[in-house]
Amino acid sequence: MVQVRKADGRLEAFDRSKVVGTALHFGLDLEEAEAIADEVSRQVYDGIPTSKILSMIQELAAKSRPELEYVRDLREAISRMRSKPDFEEYIRFALRVVGYVVEPGRVLEGRCVSHEIDGIAFMGHEVLVVEVKHHVNQHTYTGLDTVLELWAAFEDLQEGHRLGLHEYAFTSAILACNTKISLHAERYARCKGIKYMGWKYPRAFALGDIVTKYRLYPITMLASLSEGQVASLGDRGIILLSQLVELDVGEVAKLINAEKSFVEKLIEAATAILSRPAR
Repeated sequence: MVQVRKADGRLEAFDRSKVVGTALHFGLDLEEAEAIADEVSRQVYDGIPTSKILSMIQELAAKSRPELEYVRDLREAISRMRSKPDFEEYIRFALRVVGYVVEPGRVLEGRCVSHEIDGIAFMGHEVLVVEVKHHVNQHTYTGLDTVLELWAAFEDLQEGHRLGLHEYAFTSAILACNTKISLHAERYARCKGIKYMGWKYPRAFALGDIVTKYRLYPITMLASLSEGQVASLGDRGIILLSQLVELDVGEVAKLINAEKSFVEKLIEAATAILSRPAR
């Protein structure tokens, strides 16, 4: 059995289905993704880095769809988002598509101190403190310290509400991040009843799955956009490919100070990604 080397140095068995999933994330259809998985399966060798496999998938995807030559992997693209305000707003999008009513972040008074929270989410009888954690390194784990701080803030805000310092009767909290959550953080969250949305876990509430199902693809998937151009779009609240393709080419060109031909290629690539069937 072929073993692949992950970014943290661990070895795990090569999984062909992961190649298919990544190819689908690039905007290919299932037949194209299966063909790429077959080719990658022929080329992999013991100890191959997963970064090398990703490069192979991207090169093969670009041969099938030239417009995807400069499209990033989804997970890398999310790590390249601006933490504030873009990723925070991105998480609010994700919570809304799964049924929450979400209010923006604000400062609320607890019994002991004031707390800057990233949002407030409502569903049924739930009123949740939203905590957003963004990592530039997508392989970093979100640890126990983050969950401990969130629980402390939640308890203080509950007491603040009982004292009439704010209007929100919080029932719990939710941690949303773009990485995996450490085992200690997960155990503590479960023990305290804190909800969490990590990259691939929990299975029914994983950020990666929500993004794919509802096509919440960030504009940072387009590698030809510079950081400055991403910031210019983000400052106007444009953080999703679905928002970008709804805009006039001339409007986008003016926003990012680029030629219309460049924008047309961007929108072509964005459309290709968005057109793949939801899973």
